[in-house]
Amino acid sequence: MAELSILIPCRNDAKVLAKTVAAVNAVVTHNAMNVETLLIDDQSEDDTLAVAQSLVEVFPALHIRVLARKRLFCGFGAVVRYGLAYANGQFCALVSSDGQDPVELLPQFVNKLRTGNQVVQCSRYLRPEDEAGIPSRFRLYQTVYRRCTKALIGQDISDTTYGFRAFDRIFILSLGMSAQRFNVCPEMTLKTLLCGGKVEYLPGPQRKPGQGGQSKFQLPSEILGYAYVLLRAALHRSGIVRWF
Repeated sequence: MAELSILIPCRNDAKVLAKTVAAVNAVVTHNAMNVETLLIDDQSEDDTLAVAQSLVEVFPALHIRVLARKRLFCGFGAVVRYGLAYANGQFCALVSSDGQDPVELLPQFVNKLRTGNQVVQCSRYLRPEDEAGIPSRFRLYQTVYRRCTKALIGQDISDTTYGFRAFDRIFILSLGMSAQRFNVCPEMTLKTLLCGGKVEYLPGPQRKPGQGGQSKFQLPSEILGYAYVLLRAALHRSGIVRWF
């Protein structure tokens, strides 16, 4: 069984997927990591599925499996939960298909999980040089969300929403992720903290999407989902309505 399942959700990423997978392969082979890689195509309208299938033999060290998902429920969270259902590794990592994530942190993620953390996440706000690359509107939003999290949950979280992370697969499955969109990321973090789990943050930059890539995150359509999981966490903490 692989120690780490790398989940890469894909949708219309034919132009950037191969480069992203090659970057992951370089890290995995250099560090002799025991992994499987799930390329999860979310019913792309371009050649993403064909590109994903072509990578299976190109990168044998990644032990790639390609999953073709019908878009019954739209959103990043739905794709993540679909991938989790097929993953076999002790740990899982979420990697963006467009090359934004500093995948060189993957070995450190695994080391931190081995020492007893349930979630290890990249934070864009621990070093000034990493935060400088984030657009001002997102920095403002993050500041407000972090302050609300501290006020309602009593936790000072350095980066509440970034998806690039690794986690104990069985532990997270036992908490029952339910979010359909990008709010699955704060849901995972908040549920882990509320049940006494350990979350650790490692500094790293979020890069711009690779050439031909596109950002799938749109703040106006995601902000209500983020508010919802924070409210659910606050209600759970206060004992009013259980969340899990």
